[in-house]
Amino acid sequence: MKNKWLWIIVGAMLVANVLCIGTLAWLRIRIARRFTEPCHVHTDGGTNYVVQLLKTTVGRTDNGCVVIVYLGLRNPNLYEVTLKRESFVLMDHEKKYFKPMIPGEIRIPAGGLVEQEAFSFAVPDEALAGMITLEVGQNHFAMVKSSRSFTRQLSKGQFLMFRQPDW
Repeated sequence: MKNKWLWIIVGAMLVANVLCIGTLAWLRIRIARRFTEPCHVHTDGGTNYVVQLLKTTVGRTDNGCVVIVYLGLRNPNLYEVTLKRESFVLMDHEKKYFKPMIPGEIRIPAGGLVEQEAFSFAVPDEALAGMITLEVGQNHFAMVKSSRSFTRQLSKGQFLMFRQPDW
């Protein structure tokens, strides 16, 4: 009789653990999908394009912190779209703006896509203390980092990659 109850308790504990792990995995997948959800940008001039946040990398160099944002860009138009890299601006929780370190243009062919485009930004340490967003078009923002403070101490040359906003 005691063995029967022992097996029931052990089985119940295993089922509870599997349910907890399954719920945690489901939540992480849901957060990651929301992070990479496409943003449809419509401009006043009639240019339309789709931006998808793929991943974010944060690291430390000799000059300070660097945030690298990787985007996928899609052009649903019947004509080529040219975007200025300077129009993709990073904004921290204190409303400080950071332009990409590498200027230039991105050309997206008609009906085509750019699978991965990297934008790197030099930011001060205090920018990582709160939410970070990226302006991906006129009045269109994508959340890169949640309001959770980044507490990891990175050594020079160390970079970490994230596919979710909680880092």
